Parts: sequence; C-alpha cells; structure tokens
Amino acid sequence: MCSVLKRPFIVCLTGMPGSGKTTVAHAIKGMGFHYISLGDVVREETVSRGLEVNDKNCGFVMKDLREKLGPHAVAQLSLKSFPRDKDFIVVDGIRSIYEIQVYRNIGRTKLLAIHASPDRRYSFLLSRGRKDAPSSRVDFDLRDRRELEVGVGDAIALSDEIISNNSTLDELIEKVRNQIKLWLEEDML
Repeated sequence: MCSVLKRPFIVCLTGMPGSGKTTVAHAIKGMGFHYISLGDVVREETVSRGLEVNDKNCGFVMKDLREKLGPHAVAQLSLKSFPRDKDFIVVDGIRSIYEIQVYRNIGRTKLLAIHASPDRRYSFLLSRGRKDAPSSRVDFDLRDRRELEVGVGDAIALSDEIISNNSTLDELIEKVRNQIKLWLEEDML
C-alpha cells in the first residue's frame, strides 16, 4: 500500500486471550500493514528480567509494568521500536483504553475487538502451543480475570467494531478485511 498520509492509520486489536487477535493481525499485515505485538513487548520484558516465559511470569510482568509505569505502559514501551516511516500499522493485543490513547496521539486509530466463546478461546490457546499458554482450565479462567482487571473489557466495550470469531478462519479473515477496507475508504474521504 502506498500513501501520502501525514499521520499513520493504525488498527488496534483487542479481545480476550485466544479470541483470534494474532490471526487477525497477520491477515491485516498481509494487507500491507506493519505488525506490532504488545504480547511480544511483555514477553521481551519477561526475558529481560531473567524470568521464564510462561503464563504466570508474563502475567506478573504485564501487571507490574502497569502498576509501576501506568495503565498505558506496554503501549508506551512499544514506541521504542515504532516505525515512523510506515503509513499503515496493526497493533495486536490492546488491553486498556489507556493504550489506545498512546496510538491516537500518533495517528488515526481504529479499535477492532475480536470475540470468541470461552470454550473456543481455550481450545485455540492450547492448540497454538506457546510457552505462555494456560496449563489448565483453572489457569485459563485466572488469566481471563487478570485481563479483565487491567481493562480489556472496557477496551472491547469501547471498540469501533466487534467481529465474532464463531465460524471458519476464512470467514473471519473476510469479515476483517472488509472492515479494514471500509475504514480505509472512510479515512480517505
């Protein structure tokens, strides 16, 4: 995608763990967007503290960053490597409305929430095989509570659009691409 835009167009993704945000982010990346993962920011900080990357440690680090540096901390840390030369950016893993403000200060920002049922999300988390996946349904429920404590519910509720991940991957990607195209058309008017 080429553009003569003065401020980047930023699509931020929110949703509960395992809802399909990263899958959606990679589909948007395929549309020519630069990809930023806030989960990667937390995992990198976990490693820099000498901790093993797992659900418990990443959760601790995520909450600790926000408690010490404010609710916008993870988004603020992502700015260290934020591409100033890109017109289209997708940010995966918004957890609070405060993080959205960080990106709104930089560019024209839309917040897209991805929704999936708890059973579907749990299955997704187990199947992707990352080290920070919950080890049980109890851990999954605790992770959901932790995410809600930092404000993901507010981010979802205040999103510009919510897309349900309740069908096939192809249908999800089609819905997302159509929404992004609509926003881009509106933005160019």
